[in-house]
Amino acid sequence: MDSAAFTALITAKIRDASGELKESDLLAALTEALKCYSKHRPLPLCADIPGQDGADIPRPDDWAEGISTIELIEYPIGKVPESLIDSRDWRFYRAPSGIFIRFATITPASTEQVRVLYGGLHTEATLPVADEEAVANLAAAVCLRQMAARYGQTSDPTIGADVVNYRSKTDEFRRLAQAYEEAANAHLGIGTKTDTAPASVTAPRPDSKRVRLTHWRR
Repeated sequence: MDSAAFTALITAKIRDASGELKESDLLAALTEALKCYSKHRPLPLCADIPGQDGADIPRPDDWAEGISTIELIEYPIGKVPESLIDSRDWRFYRAPSGIFIRFATITPASTEQVRVLYGGLHTEATLPVADEEAVANLAAAVCLRQMAARYGQTSDPTIGADVVNYRSKTDEFRRLAQAYEEAANAHLGIGTKTDTAPASVTAPRPDSKRVRLTHWRR
Protein backbone atom coordinates (compact mmCIF):
# COMPACT_ATOMS: atom_id res chain seq x y z
CA MET A 1 0.00 0.00 0.00
CA ASP A 2 1.38 3.42 -0.93
CA SER A 3 1.20 6.67 1.02
CA ALA A 4 -1.92 7.89 -0.80
CA ALA A 5 -3.81 4.69 -0.01
CA PHE A 6 -2.72 4.88 3.62
CA THR A 7 -3.81 8.49 4.05
CA ALA A 8 -7.19 7.63 2.50
CA LEU A 9 -7.59 4.77 4.97
CA ILE A 10 -6.58 6.97 7.91
CA THR A 11 -9.03 9.67 6.79
CA ALA A 12 -11.84 7.13 6.69
CA LYS A 13 -11.04 6.05 10.24
CA ILE A 14 -10.89 9.48 11.85
CA ARG A 15 -14.03 10.77 10.07
CA ASP A 16 -15.13 13.87 12.05
CA ALA A 17 -11.52 14.93 12.66
CA SER A 18 -10.37 14.47 9.06
CA GLY A 19 -11.44 17.93 7.93
CA GLU A 20 -9.27 19.56 10.59
CA LEU A 21 -6.05 17.89 9.44
CA LYS A 22 -3.78 18.58 6.49
CA GLU A 23 -2.16 15.98 4.25
CA SER A 24 1.11 16.70 6.02
CA ASP A 25 -0.52 15.87 9.38
CA LEU A 26 -1.68 12.50 8.05
CA LEU A 27 1.75 11.68 6.64
CA ALA A 28 3.43 12.69 9.90
CA ALA A 29 1.04 10.39 11.79
CA LEU A 30 1.84 7.57 9.38
CA THR A 31 5.57 8.10 9.96
CA GLU A 32 5.03 7.92 13.72
CA ALA A 33 2.94 4.77 13.33
CA LEU A 34 5.64 3.10 11.22
CA LYS A 35 8.23 3.87 13.90
CA CYS A 36 6.01 2.39 16.60
CA TYR A 37 5.33 -0.71 14.49
CA SER A 38 9.02 -1.15 13.65
CA LYS A 39 9.98 -1.21 17.33
CA HIS A 40 7.92 -4.36 17.74
CA ARG A 41 8.27 -5.91 14.28
CA PRO A 42 11.45 -4.48 12.74
CA LEU A 43 12.28 -4.93 9.08
CA PRO A 44 14.80 -7.81 8.70
CA LEU A 45 18.01 -6.42 7.19
CA CYS A 46 21.51 -7.69 6.43
CA ALA A 47 24.73 -5.78 5.77
CA ASP A 48 28.31 -6.83 5.01
CA ILE A 49 30.57 -4.34 6.77
CA PRO A 50 34.29 -4.07 5.89
CA GLY A 51 36.74 -4.73 8.70
CA GLN A 52 38.81 -1.86 10.05
CA ASP A 53 42.07 -3.68 10.95
CA GLY A 54 41.00 -3.46 14.56
CA ALA A 55 38.37 -4.43 17.09
CA ASP A 56 35.73 -1.90 15.94
CA ILE A 57 33.44 -1.76 12.92
CA PRO A 58 30.74 0.86 12.17
CA ARG A 59 27.08 0.08 12.46
CA PRO A 60 25.15 -0.39 9.18
CA ASP A 61 24.50 2.81 7.23
CA ASP A 62 20.72 2.48 7.55
CA TRP A 63 20.78 1.84 11.29
CA ALA A 64 17.62 3.35 12.84
CA GLU A 65 18.43 4.78 16.27
CA GLY A 66 16.01 3.52 18.93
CA ILE A 67 14.60 0.86 16.59
CA SER A 68 17.41 -1.25 15.14
CA THR A 69 18.79 -4.19 17.11
CA ILE A 70 21.42 -6.73 16.12
CA GLU A 71 20.23 -10.32 15.80
CA LEU A 72 23.38 -12.11 14.61
CA ILE A 73 26.95 -11.33 13.60
CA GLU A 74 28.82 -13.68 11.25
CA TYR A 75 32.60 -13.75 10.87
CA PRO A 76 34.35 -14.95 8.86
CA ILE A 77 31.74 -15.05 6.10
CA GLY A 78 31.30 -18.11 3.92
CA LYS A 79 31.71 -21.02 6.31
CA VAL A 80 29.18 -23.89 6.40
CA PRO A 81 27.78 -24.00 8.96
CA GLU A 82 28.19 -20.26 9.44
CA SER A 83 30.61 -18.93 12.02
CA LEU A 84 28.63 -16.77 14.44
CA ILE A 85 30.11 -14.39 16.99
CA ASP A 86 28.94 -15.17 20.51
CA SER A 87 26.74 -12.42 21.90
CA ARG A 88 29.11 -12.11 24.85
CA ASP A 89 32.00 -11.24 22.54
CA TRP A 90 30.79 -7.89 21.23
CA ARG A 91 29.50 -4.60 22.59
CA PHE A 92 28.30 -1.24 21.36
CA TYR A 93 31.08 1.24 22.07
CA ARG A 94 30.61 5.00 22.10
CA ALA A 95 33.47 7.17 20.89
CA PRO A 96 33.61 10.91 20.06
CA SER A 97 33.19 9.99 16.39
CA GLY A 98 30.12 7.82 16.93
CA ILE A 99 28.88 4.44 18.14
CA PHE A 100 30.68 1.32 16.96
CA ILE A 101 30.42 -2.45 17.27
CA ARG A 102 33.42 -3.55 19.32
CA PHE A 103 34.67 -7.14 19.39
CA ALA A 104 36.43 -8.80 22.29
CA THR A 105 38.31 -11.56 20.48
CA ILE A 106 38.60 -10.68 16.77
CA THR A 107 40.10 -7.87 14.69
CA PRO A 108 38.66 -8.13 11.15
CA ALA A 109 41.09 -6.91 8.48
CA SER A 110 40.14 -4.27 5.94
CA THR A 111 40.18 -7.00 3.27
CA GLU A 112 37.51 -8.95 5.16
CA GLN A 113 33.84 -8.36 5.84
CA VAL A 114 31.60 -8.92 8.84
CA ARG A 115 27.97 -9.86 8.15
CA VAL A 116 25.45 -8.24 10.47
CA LEU A 117 21.79 -9.29 10.64
CA TYR A 118 19.65 -6.60 12.26
CA GLY A 119 16.23 -5.01 12.36
CA GLY A 120 15.36 -1.70 10.75
CA LEU A 121 12.64 0.82 10.04
CA HIS A 122 9.71 -0.16 7.86
CA THR A 123 8.26 1.99 5.09
CA GLU A 124 4.81 1.72 3.58
CA ALA A 125 6.28 -0.51 0.86
CA THR A 126 7.84 -3.05 3.24
CA LEU A 127 4.82 -3.64 5.49
CA PRO A 128 3.25 -7.09 5.37
CA VAL A 129 -0.25 -6.80 3.96
CA ALA A 130 -1.62 -8.45 7.11
CA ASP A 131 -0.26 -5.57 9.24
CA GLU A 132 -1.34 -2.59 7.12
CA GLU A 133 -4.63 -2.18 8.97
CA ALA A 134 -2.84 -2.18 12.33
CA VAL A 135 -0.44 0.56 11.20
CA ALA A 136 -3.37 2.61 9.89
CA ASN A 137 -5.02 2.21 13.30
CA LEU A 138 -1.88 3.48 15.03
CA ALA A 139 -1.75 6.46 12.68
CA ALA A 140 -5.44 7.19 13.28
CA ALA A 141 -4.79 7.15 17.04
CA VAL A 142 -2.00 9.72 16.58
CA CYS A 143 -4.33 11.99 14.58
CA LEU A 144 -7.18 11.69 17.05
CA ARG A 145 -4.97 12.53 20.02
CA GLN A 146 -3.73 15.55 18.13
CA MET A 147 -7.32 16.66 17.58
CA ALA A 148 -8.26 15.94 21.21
CA ALA A 149 -5.46 18.26 22.33
CA ARG A 150 -6.56 20.89 19.85
CA TYR A 151 -10.20 20.86 20.93
CA GLY A 152 -9.06 20.99 24.53
CA GLN A 153 -7.72 24.49 23.82
CA THR A 154 -10.99 26.39 23.66
CA SER A 155 -9.21 29.60 22.77
CA ASP A 156 -7.88 28.13 19.50
CA PRO A 157 -9.09 30.66 16.88
CA THR A 158 -9.15 28.02 14.13
CA ILE A 159 -12.03 26.18 15.83
CA GLY A 160 -15.41 27.56 14.83
CA ALA A 161 -17.48 29.49 17.36
CA ASP A 162 -20.45 27.17 16.73
CA VAL A 163 -18.61 24.29 18.40
CA VAL A 164 -19.91 24.57 21.95
CA ASN A 165 -19.10 21.26 23.60
CA TYR A 166 -15.34 21.13 23.50
CA ARG A 167 -15.06 18.66 26.37
CA SER A 168 -17.40 16.20 24.68
CA LYS A 169 -15.43 16.41 21.42
CA THR A 170 -12.13 16.02 23.22
CA ASP A 171 -13.36 12.96 25.12
CA GLU A 172 -14.76 11.45 21.94
CA PHE A 173 -11.46 11.77 20.11
CA ARG A 174 -9.55 10.34 23.06
CA ARG A 175 -11.85 7.33 23.28
CA LEU A 176 -11.54 6.65 19.58
CA ALA A 177 -7.76 7.01 19.75
CA GLN A 178 -7.59 4.50 22.59
CA ALA A 179 -9.85 2.08 20.73
CA TYR A 180 -7.71 2.21 17.58
CA GLU A 181 -4.49 1.82 19.55
CA GLU A 182 -5.85 -1.14 21.49
CA ALA A 183 -6.99 -2.78 18.24
CA ALA A 184 -3.50 -2.34 16.77
CA ASN A 185 -1.80 -3.61 19.92
CA ALA A 186 -4.06 -6.66 20.04
CA HIS A 187 -3.19 -7.50 16.43
CA LEU A 188 0.54 -7.03 17.02
CA GLY A 189 0.50 -8.82 20.36
CA ILE A 190 2.17 -5.98 22.24
CA GLY A 191 -0.47 -5.27 24.88
CA THR A 192 -2.09 -1.96 25.69
CA LYS A 193 -0.21 1.31 26.05
CA THR A 194 -0.45 1.16 29.83
CA ASP A 195 1.12 -2.31 29.85
CA THR A 196 4.33 -1.29 28.12
CA ALA A 197 7.26 0.82 29.24
CA PRO A 198 7.31 4.46 28.06
CA ALA A 199 9.10 4.99 24.76
CA SER A 200 11.42 7.53 26.39
CA VAL A 201 12.95 4.97 28.74
CA THR A 202 16.36 3.93 27.41
CA ALA A 203 17.89 2.08 30.36
CA PRO A 204 18.63 -1.50 29.21
CA ARG A 205 18.04 -4.72 31.03
CA PRO A 206 21.22 -6.28 32.37
CA ASP A 207 21.28 -8.73 29.43
CA SER A 208 20.35 -6.18 26.75
CA LYS A 209 22.74 -5.02 24.01
CA ARG A 210 20.51 -2.34 22.51
CA VAL A 211 22.11 0.58 24.30
CA ARG A 212 25.07 -0.97 26.09
CA LEU A 213 27.71 1.68 25.47
CA THR A 214 30.17 0.90 28.21
CA HIS A 215 33.80 -0.12 28.17
CA TRP A 216 34.75 -3.69 28.96
CA ARG A 217 34.18 -4.76 32.48
CA ARG A 218 37.32 -5.53 34.41
